[in-house]
Amino acid sequence: MAVAGAATPVVAAVTDTGGAENVGPPVAIDVSNLRVRYRRNGTDALSGLSLRVQEDETVALIGTNGSGKSTLLRCLVRLVEPAGGSISFGNTTVTGASRRSLRDIRRDVGFVFQGFHLIPRLTAFHNVVHGAMGRRGARCAWPLTSQGEVRLDAIGCLERVGLGGYANRRVDTLSGGQQQRVAIARMLMQKPRFILADEPVASLDPASASAVMELLCSIAAERDVTVVMALHQIDLALRYADRVVGLRNGVLELDRPVASCDPTELSPIFAETVS
Repeated sequence: MAVAGAATPVVAAVTDTGGAENVGPPVAIDVSNLRVRYRRNGTDALSGLSLRVQEDETVALIGTNGSGKSTLLRCLVRLVEPAGGSISFGNTTVTGASRRSLRDIRRDVGFVFQGFHLIPRLTAFHNVVHGAMGRRGARCAWPLTSQGEVRLDAIGCLERVGLGGYANRRVDTLSGGQQQRVAIARMLMQKPRFILADEPVASLDPASASAVMELLCSIAAERDVTVVMALHQIDLALRYADRVVGLRNGVLELDRPVASCDPTELSPIFAETVS
């Protein structure tokens, strides 16, 4: 159901021009007619959603809880299995990929979670080294058994997020903002081509949230990484994203470049459903 007063979705992606040469960067993530169904009640969490994200673009997904933001992010790497539709990263198809191919795809995707997903009793350094396991193997489960260049890389990643002096601190002694920085440093160890961030600052105070968003987006720009992030905060979406995509009840309600958005236009996406 469309939100009263909401603009008709404007698709800002590259479209087929009937054989003419496409203008703009290549498509990094292509989602077509994606459908996800809740098992418990048979309703759709995502209903025929289509979305294209260009290389090096930062896209903010906005919407209420239950709008489909997290489901979409998890579907992109098949942490949630879709009931229909297709997903691809560049020329690599995610839907229908074998287990081995899916592991290869996930190595290129860094996932930043709201809940950090760190091991509290281990040091920041130890947690960050774990980020190399996908590419370097099980030896990276423990710093002393990992290669020297991996250990140096882990220190470099901690320094990049401003925590070089916290390498030997247990993460359960760090603040929420510092723990999210450790999680970002661990993600950097993957050397990802894509970053998916699911409410990465929802549990942080405003100052820490802004600092983490600034860090995440500056890293993406430095490394030419494509970013899709779910956010509740309209101001952060407008400040840090190139494009805003609004979801409501599993349906794409709005898709606009940030330059053509304002908060009053986006606010109806968060309105209660009208029966």
